[in-house]
Amino acid sequence: MTSAPKDIREEDLVAYVDDALPPDRRKQVEAYLNDTPEAARRVEADMAIARDLRHAFAGLVADHPMATLPVAERRRHMPLAWVASVAMALMIGGTAGWVLRPDTAPQPMSGLVAEAFAAHRTFVVEVAHPVEVGAENKGHLATWLTNRLDRPFAIPDLRVVGLSLVGGRLLPSPTEPAAQLMYEDGNGQRLTLYLRRGSEGDPSFRFAETATEQAFYWSDTEFAYALTGALPRARLLEIAHLLQAQFEDPGAPT
Repeated sequence: MTSAPKDIREEDLVAYVDDALPPDRRKQVEAYLNDTPEAARRVEADMAIARDLRHAFAGLVADHPMATLPVAERRRHMPLAWVASVAMALMIGGTAGWVLRPDTAPQPMSGLVAEAFAAHRTFVVEVAHPVEVGAENKGHLATWLTNRLDRPFAIPDLRVVGLSLVGGRLLPSPTEPAAQLMYEDGNGQRLTLYLRRGSEGDPSFRFAETATEQAFYWSDTEFAYALTGALPRARLLEIAHLLQAQFEDPGAPT
């Protein structure tokens, strides 16, 4: 009998739930799950929920397209129903973050995350002026940030996970102009998305935390992102997955 590998990471468990692992890696994850009954129970529960959600959303029809940029025809419409499907599917993968071994350590804090934490602490407590441009001017906010960041930019829609846009602002950073978008839930709990150019092109989700907040950060070919909030780690990862999906494919067919 071979012992379970010790390098099973969060993304391996997410991919296992999504049935997206190559055969060799899948066997390694299964060995880990065989040796970790609590992890196996949680993964099995996630897989059962995924099956239920696929059934529940199989007939979903789009009826409220997301507001997108007028400067790019191909980014014209993104149906809320499509966002819901992506969110629910990715949400299942996100919950796999709970099954990591207790000795899985957060990544060292990057400059991006330090900037995101500082901006989050500064503005999330503001009552009168939490943002520069409010949600009621979302179109203007998208156009303004597109011009200042010098990249096409659409404001993500997180209503499907119970978060409404508060608004956003432009911020300085050591290298490039940066932006912060703020969202809040029905209880007034706020979280922020900090982004700037200068991406390393690494889509992997990495984690950082302080005594009061947590962040997942990643990047693509255009931007580096950091999602920050005082939310449970699994919940924050669900939202990060949804954000990544929207930034990767803002022009999904209606």
